[in-house]
Amino acid sequence: MRNSLDGMRKFFASLAALAFGGAFWACSTFETAGTSEEAEGVVAIVDKNLAGVVQKGPFVTGSSIVLKETSASGNFKPTGREFFATTRSDKGDFKIDGINLESQYVRITATGYYKREQTGENSACQISLNALSDISNRDQVNVNVLTHLEYDRTLALIKKGMTFTEAKKQARQELMKTFYYDDLVEDSENLNINNSGDADKALKKISTFVDHILFGEEYGTAHWHSRDYKTYYTQYEEDPEKYCEEVQNYLDNFADILAGDDYERFDSQMLHDVLNGWFMED
Repeated sequence: MRNSLDGMRKFFASLAALAFGGAFWACSTFETAGTSEEAEGVVAIVDKNLAGVVQKGPFVTGSSIVLKETSASGNFKPTGREFFATTRSDKGDFKIDGINLESQYVRITATGYYKREQTGENSACQISLNALSDISNRDQVNVNVLTHLEYDRTLALIKKGMTFTEAKKQARQELMKTFYYDDLVEDSENLNINNSGDADKALKKISTFVDHILFGEEYGTAHWHSRDYKTYYTQYEEDPEKYCEEVQNYLDNFADILAGDDYERFDSQMLHDVLNGWFMED
């Protein structure tokens, strides 16, 4: 199993290297400084009702949703006040009513099992997905693979002095470029794998791709990180807690890599072949 895990980590690093080059740098946590402009633009949220859907595939009924308030100082640090909800159906939908916050910038974490995109079966492992959003002018925030992958990068860019809007835009553009969707600019929190827009279809394809490289059957030229479905469940049954931790690490490692300004350079011809097969041959 260790070889497959090491291969996946190389894969995620290589994936980020498609969009960026240079020396490797990645962070797993960010103490965001914010900017004076951001602090001046902070507004309180009063009696807000917020809805959304959580999707890898769709999270199943009873999955946990935690909304964290951030400081009115504009530094994006959690204050410790949290709002809780659970998904209401196997469509991943949730609702949080009566939200009162000192800042419009919120952090959301969703944790649960999900319907696998490829098979429709429930996942064997729970995963957690993050989102960072300005809810001053929105009543819906969707949580998905793209919100998770742009989360740390957005915070890193804010720490460097960008406003929230600037940081979100750049993080989104960089992420979509990695998957060859340079022209899609829709906010990740708006996307839903069940909708028919181009950006929604892109989210579904990226989510399915991630599901496949984590759990799928033998996968073309990327054999060095693949394992068949039976082997996946054998490894899960042997040590489910450890294996599920590794599944989360796959996603978080990719987000960490994307958060940095520079990345380790790999020979990526195999990676190009893999991504071309998924994203360039429609």
